[in-house]
Amino acid sequence: MSLNSKAALGGVITGDMVNSSALSDTEHQACLQQIEQTIDIFQDEFSAQGDVFRGDEFQVFVPDPKHALRCAILLRLTLMRCVKDADARVSIGIGQYQQIETELRKTAKGEAFQLSGRALKDMDEERLKLSLPDTVEANPSRDLLIRHLDFMMTGLSEKQAEVLFPRLLYPEFTQEALSAKTGIHRRSLASRLQRANASLILDTLDVIETTLIGSKS
Repeated sequence: MSLNSKAALGGVITGDMVNSSALSDTEHQACLQQIEQTIDIFQDEFSAQGDVFRGDEFQVFVPDPKHALRCAILLRLTLMRCVKDADARVSIGIGQYQQIETELRKTAKGEAFQLSGRALKDMDEERLKLSLPDTVEANPSRDLLIRHLDFMMTGLSEKQAEVLFPRLLYPEFTQEALSAKTGIHRRSLASRLQRANASLILDTLDVIETTLIGSKS
């Protein structure tokens, strides 16, 4: 099976908040609320669905696997822009899946869910992981780009995450449109995006999405 197979393929993101015990109750609750709001956005933008459970864990199903990596990064940015030094480990599994019901965590079955969950348990220092079926040929370039993307993401400031989130969510927007959307002055927005290496992050993400992950079609 390849990622361009006609079999039903989807993307699953399983994640947990990093060092959540260091957050105050107010900060912890704010982070969970922001994750839930981001999942609602995913439902509108990517027909995705997800759950937050066990206090600081979450899972999202993305029907088109091409969008799974972008959604995973947006989930990390959600926390980064919410509370100083907040972040998450996110594990992406791409593979076949069985019928998805409304309550995701109770009904989720299939290869994509297994790959995502297993990889999260094995994650150590990294905070971004992509797992594909054994039938997909190993690709050192893909793995290196994921590590590169993880490195660029880790350590972003709240203000950088604040502008990078809409930049990744609405890649077709001009800076003028982003400024109007966020209420941030265009010059300040441009400066923050530059410091966040937004262009490099977007270019890396585009390469992975278009040439290494592919799509279901």
